Amino acid sequence: MKRFLFFSLLSLLLAACQDKGRVVEPKEGPAHLALAEHEYDYGLVKNRTDVLTHEFRFVNDGSEKLVITDVNPLCHCLKVDYSKEPIKPGHAGMIKVMLNVADLTTGFFSRSVDISTNRNHERISVKGKVAQ
Repeated sequence: MKRFLFFSLLSLLLAACQDKGRVVEPKEGPAHLALAEHEYDYGLVKNRTDVLTHEFRFVNDGSEKLVITDVNPLCHCLKVDYSKEPIKPGHAGMIKVMLNVADLTTGFFSRSVDISTNRNHERISVKGKVAQ
C-alpha cells in the first residue's frame, strides 16, 4: 500500500512539473494580453528621491503567441521594462514600471502607460500622493 501511495504521488508530481511555465489553460482564439490589474496605487509617497517600481503581471490567455509591439509611457517621469520575447499561449509575462518621484509635484498624481500587442491595446497606470 505504501509503495502504491508513493508511486501515485510521484506520478502526480511529475505530471504537475511537465509544463512548469504555463499559468492558465489558453482559450481558443487569438493572442490576448490579460492583465491581473490595470492600476496600482503607491499610496502616500514621503521620500521625493525615490524611484518607485511596480510589476504589472499578465497572461496570454489566447491560443496564439502574444508579442508586445510597443510600450509607451505617457510621462517623462516613467520608465518601463517588459517581456520582449513572444509569450506562449497560457504563459505569463510582466511590465515593470519605474516612477521617478523627483519629477513630480506635491499632491495627487496619476500616470499611464500604453501597451500595444499583436492583438490588442491596453493602458496601465500608477497613482498616489506625493507628501510635502
